[in-house]
Amino acid sequence: MDATSQKGLKAKIFALLLLFILLFVGLVSRAFQLQILSAKYLQILARKQHEKVLLLQPERGVIFDRNGEKLAASLMAGSIFADPSKIADPVETAGRISAILRIDKAATLKKISTAKSFCWLARKVEPELAGAVEGVNIPGIYIVKEPKRFYPNGTLAGHLLGFVGLDDTGLEGLESGYDEHLKGTPKKLIWSQDAKKKRLNSRIEDSVAGQNDSGNLILTIDSRIQHLAETQLGEAVRSKGAKGGMAIIMDPRTGEILAMANETGFDPNNFSVYKAGTGKNRAITDCYDPGSTFKPFLAAGALEEGAVKETDLFYCENGHYAVADRVIHEANRKRHGLLTFRDIIKYSSNIGAVKVSEKLGKDRFYQYITKFGFGIKTGIDLPGESPGLLRPSQQWTKVDAATIAFGQGVSVTAIQLITALSAIANDGVLMKPFLVRAIVDRKGQTLRTYRPTVVRRVVSSSTARRLAAILTDVVGAEDGTGKR
Repeated sequence: MDATSQKGLKAKIFALLLLFILLFVGLVSRAFQLQILSAKYLQILARKQHEKVLLLQPERGVIFDRNGEKLAASLMAGSIFADPSKIADPVETAGRISAILRIDKAATLKKISTAKSFCWLARKVEPELAGAVEGVNIPGIYIVKEPKRFYPNGTLAGHLLGFVGLDDTGLEGLESGYDEHLKGTPKKLIWSQDAKKKRLNSRIEDSVAGQNDSGNLILTIDSRIQHLAETQLGEAVRSKGAKGGMAIIMDPRTGEILAMANETGFDPNNFSVYKAGTGKNRAITDCYDPGSTFKPFLAAGALEEGAVKETDLFYCENGHYAVADRVIHEANRKRHGLLTFRDIIKYSSNIGAVKVSEKLGKDRFYQYITKFGFGIKTGIDLPGESPGLLRPSQQWTKVDAATIAFGQGVSVTAIQLITALSAIANDGVLMKPFLVRAIVDRKGQTLRTYRPTVVRRVVSSSTARRLAAILTDVVGAEDGTGKR
């Protein structure tokens, strides 16, 4: 072999060796990636392919009123599921189980004819149905216990409490707002399956120390006062032929809500039978023009700023007062001549309120409206609260300033209105409304306490007391407009 041939052979051998080295490095790198870098990911992927997990919720926390009465609790109910891989005759099984559970046979057959190893057939059934399923012992049909929410007082505080879905997640009201506290850590029912998705064995992984870590709520609500509020509200709505109504009872010193009622009623035990939106708590979500109930806040600002005195006289134009291109009238076409400031509030004069607002000025009036908490959320511990509707005073026309003086052209919620009125009763101090006093564990140990929260001082103690005396005449004097 000549020198040239030897050089060519060496080059080929070197190239081949280099190729093998590169392949070896590549294989080692790939093995390192699979076994070291991606090991956890691949383990998880393999586990997902060979294991199925069903989350089993623990009993949801209890909701108590301030006196320890149960308003919401959970009962363990049977839920029925199937493992199609264990069912030899889907047609026969579908016929038997659908007859017991009173469910559609065709839909059941479709569910259990798949290649899956799990499918729900019925959730949280009545005890007699669960017992019947256990009694027949159909292969491939199983029962697990799940918590079923129960509201022992039916419609009492239904809008306030809200309700939960099939997965035990709060969907409205306090059930939704405090879901993370009421809902404990679920157990895991884990079962292995082979390549054909046949179920092999199962095990349960419990929460830490096997304890239920859900919390119980202790509310500010008094169920006796709540019952009274709902009863009286219902009678008032029916007697007036109204479409609905709201009632809130609040402790002005603390901001604690003692009762919050909506009419018509709502039973969270059967939430699915109601039309969408029926369970909405309109006391915090719906806005409306407050009308003459808004006049106390104008009066508070006027007294606090010294714009008027209680004995000041205002001519109320005998029931007709022109503002820009509009004419302001009294309610029910009443006619007033000269009225003192005190009597303007007592007799709820629209024209008198307009003239007071003109002396106060729209910017100062707006300042007090916002200080009383209108135009923003109160911060009550319920989901879905509306901030109402209040335009900046720079956008007010003369007509706007006039009509807002007697509660038109502004929208408020019921919770805003009672919170603001409570500030007058509380010596001029605005409190944040709240519904939950404490969260306790299953043993009754306090986990968290909620205390009264001062938002701000709105008016002086002197102004608040003077205005409270005037408002007492509105509802206490024989000729006061609130006497009815």
